[in-house]
Parts: sequence; C-alpha cells; structure tokens
Amino acid sequence: MIEIPVDIPGQPSSVFVARGALENLPSILTMHAATKLPRRVLLCFDRNCSVHAQQAVRVLRAAGVIVTEFGLLAAEDAKSAAVVETIWDAALAARLDRGDSFIAIGGGIVGDLVGFAAATYLRGVRVVQIPTTLLSMVDAAIGGKTGINRTLPEGGLGKNLVGAFWQPSITIVDANTLRTLPKRELRSGLAECIKHGLIADASLFRDIAHDASELANNHEPSMDRLLPRAIVVKTAIVARDPLERCERAKLNLGHTFGHAIETLPTDHGKLLHGEAVAIGLVAAAAAARALKMVSAEEASSIANALASCELPRTFHGETSAAEVIRRMGFDKKFEGGVMKLILPRGIGACEIVENPPHEVVLEGLRAIGIA
Repeated sequence: MIEIPVDIPGQPSSVFVARGALENLPSILTMHAATKLPRRVLLCFDRNCSVHAQQAVRVLRAAGVIVTEFGLLAAEDAKSAAVVETIWDAALAARLDRGDSFIAIGGGIVGDLVGFAAATYLRGVRVVQIPTTLLSMVDAAIGGKTGINRTLPEGGLGKNLVGAFWQPSITIVDANTLRTLPKRELRSGLAECIKHGLIADASLFRDIAHDASELANNHEPSMDRLLPRAIVVKTAIVARDPLERCERAKLNLGHTFGHAIETLPTDHGKLLHGEAVAIGLVAAAAAARALKMVSAEEASSIANALASCELPRTFHGETSAAEVIRRMGFDKKFEGGVMKLILPRGIGACEIVENPPHEVVLEGLRAIGIA
C-alpha cells in the first residue's frame, strides 16, 4: 500500500493507493489521524458501480458500522441542488451526527455531489472519497473541490458554479475497480493524467505517451506505475494552495476551453469530461503556440499523446466561436471582466495568462475546429 500525504495545515489527509483496498476498508479508515471507524455512514454510490458499493457495505457492516445506502445515477444534470437535498434528507433520516461520515463511491460527479452535501450537512461532517474511475482517482477525488452545476442566464449549463472546498478525511484508490470501467471512461481519465504531466512532470508526460496503448487498455502493471505519479502532482499542488488562490489554478489547464464545450451537443452525443479536457488541451497548446510559449513540435507532441490514448482532439458539433467564448466568460477564473487562461510553457510547466489577446483565444478554437 502506498500512502500519499496531503499536507494541508489543520486538515490532515492522505490518499491510500492499493489494489484490494476496498476489502480492507475498515482497517484503512483507522490508519490516518483524520479518520476513525464511524458508528454510522451514509454510503452514496453511483448505481453503475454498485458491485463495489456492495463490497464496501459488506465489510463495513461486518466491522459493526451502521450503513445507510444511497444510490445515485451519475450524470451532469444530477449535479443539482435538488439532488443535494435528497442526500441531506437521507442523512437526516439515518440520524447521522457530526461524528459520523459520508462515503462517496463512484466517479467525479458522485464525489462532487457527496462532498458538497457533507460540507454543508450540520455545517460539515467527514467525507471519505473512494473513486472508481481513473479521472476521479488522479484528480476529482483529491483536494476537496466540491460543487454542483447551474443553468447560465442566457442558456447552457455552467459547471461547478456553486460549491465549497471540503477536504476528504481520506481518499482510497483501489485500481481493481477499474476492471469494471468502460474503456471510453478509462481513456477519458488519461486526459487528466496527461494534463498532470504537462503541468509539472515532463517525464510523466513522456511515459504516458510511450505506454499509451497499454494504459488505454488498462494494462495493470502500467496503470500501477501511473497512478501514484499522477496523484502526487495533484496532492503537491493542493497542499501548497488548498483554496486555489494562485498555483492550484494551473490544474485547470485545458479546462477553460473544455468546460465551455463539455455541455454542448456534438454530432456523436455528449462529451465525457476527460474528452472535453483533451480537446481543451489541444486548444490551450494552440493558444500557447500563438504566444510562442510552446514550439510547433511540442504542440504536436501533446496532440499525438492524446491521439495515442484514443482521445478526441477536435470538436464536432454545431456551435460558434462567439458562443464558446460566451460560455468561457462564466469560468470561475474569469475575474473583473478579465479572462484567465492556463497555458503550457513547454512540456512540464504552465502559466496563468491574464487577458489573452482575442486572436489568441480564436487560434485555440480554430485548432479544435471551431470558427
């Protein structure tokens, strides 16, 4: 078992990475100063991964924990205030108090919903994150960002516009859960791993590009090497900037473009979050190239790595640059009327670029097929 600490003052937390961790859930919950074996838990899970939830329920009940189960159907339109209310009501019906815990089992949608419900129930109760998707293992379940979506004033869905920072007391990564993950979802998570390499670890980026075929097909030795390295990038940045005052914003590389297109209809149905991020990374690389922050070869290497992981690099659907830019204007990094883009500086570093020239934004959009 690998323990990766998240050193936030006053909020000790860790990510535990181990195959078979779910079977040892009760003992892992007692391994960290921020957790204990609770008397009661509200175990919220994505109904698509109920097999993993039932495993957790079985071992917790065997350890004497009173477990209330709450199934969710994970979808972006479920990230709403109405669904959070149902979670609060389930916790109230189960008589959870401030010494008890919420547990989230599933991907980023479930983690965001349950984390936000835990942050606000009784003004805050412990939450344990047990991610079952690659994307949530390396990104969404780490660092305490929680939230729900809201409809934008002139239409469209605004991602994560209402939420709170609420650190999980512990995050448990069991890569065995990836065995039931659809290949498209797995590859979606690789976009976030590539993003982490671009932000802070050039060797991680190169290794993902080299092992792309194996990773895209969940070759377990390759995945076991990848997970701790990708997680460390996220935990290190979160520990230095837990409330996203400065450096943590870099973790949104590709997301300003990506969030704007994620909820748009495409010719092939809705994009997954990681697919939108992959397209956003291509747009960010093109914008960075326009500012001479990356070379043509570096921009190509980013696109090639995404292609090797079988991720999309262009947007196919009815939209316009004006509509995407409108949606980008609701991004949480948009302050005082000033857009902020996170752009790569070569491979392994990135920068926050304030008020980029309009033509630079358009160059990014043209690179992904939007004019």
